[in-house]
Amino acid sequence: MNKKRWRNYALWVSIISQLLLLIQLIGHLTGLFDLTDVMKQEILMITDVILGLLATLGIISNPTKPNSGGYNL
Repeated sequence: MNKKRWRNYALWVSIISQLLLLIQLIGHLTGLFDLTDVMKQEILMITDVILGLLATLGIISNPTKPNSGGYNL
């Protein structure tokens, strides 16, 4: 795997979201914690705002970067 792949914004957003889902699943299966529907809605709303802000600022997707294939740092 080349280094450029690890510098991809979309890759890191995907990895972080998968880690959060894994933590949620482990917490539910072990009984350590369980998220209520209200908590899930609040987390989803906060995540949407953060990702929307990052996209608006051009941090997640920067089409002005020269020689960029898309979402790369």
